[in-house]
Amino acid sequence: MLRLVLVRHGQTDANLNRVLQGQSDGELNSTGRQQAEELGRHLKDFRIDQIIASPMRRARDTAAAIAQYHRLPIKITPLVVEWNCGVLDGVPAEIFRKKLQESEAPLSSFRPEGGETLLEVRQRASAFISDVVANFQDQTVLVCSHGDFMRTLMSLVLRKSIEEASSIHFGNASYSILEFENGHWNLVALNHLPEKSDQLIDVSAEK
Repeated sequence: MLRLVLVRHGQTDANLNRVLQGQSDGELNSTGRQQAEELGRHLKDFRIDQIIASPMRRARDTAAAIAQYHRLPIKITPLVVEWNCGVLDGVPAEIFRKKLQESEAPLSSFRPEGGETLLEVRQRASAFISDVVANFQDQTVLVCSHGDFMRTLMSLVLRKSIEEASSIHFGNASYSILEFENGHWNLVALNHLPEKSDQLIDVSAEK
């Protein structure tokens, strides 16, 4: 069985201020660094065979806080980088929602000027999943990425539309677990935070 642990990076100032961050290279703030350290300690006894991260500093630094307990290198891939939201990078979330409404396009095919659609992000997610399935069978792979990328990945593996998956919430420095067995992905835990409990949140009934 292949297990995929999806980690969202710790908090940045953009997250705190509800500003789109996209592919701008924001750093973890003091809260984000603390969150990453807490998550690293929480996961230190987990079996982890591979650690993969987005090239963005906020993802790499979160991955490093986990990797220190496992003596594993961090593999960087642009496949799991955040959605490129073009000219909307750095604008408040409410402006994004206004632009989306004005465009009259579905969320999945909305393309900000200079950016990409979430359908294109899902193509990256598909390439990433194919690579993981081909190369890491019977391993636990932890990937440190970003909220919009992770939602598109969830839409893919859980066979939901991007619009349906857009309601999935991933807290900063949360982890979710997917298992691949007999050709199917199953959601085992969603948006788990270290301070909540030492037990996994079982959401298998929600598949």
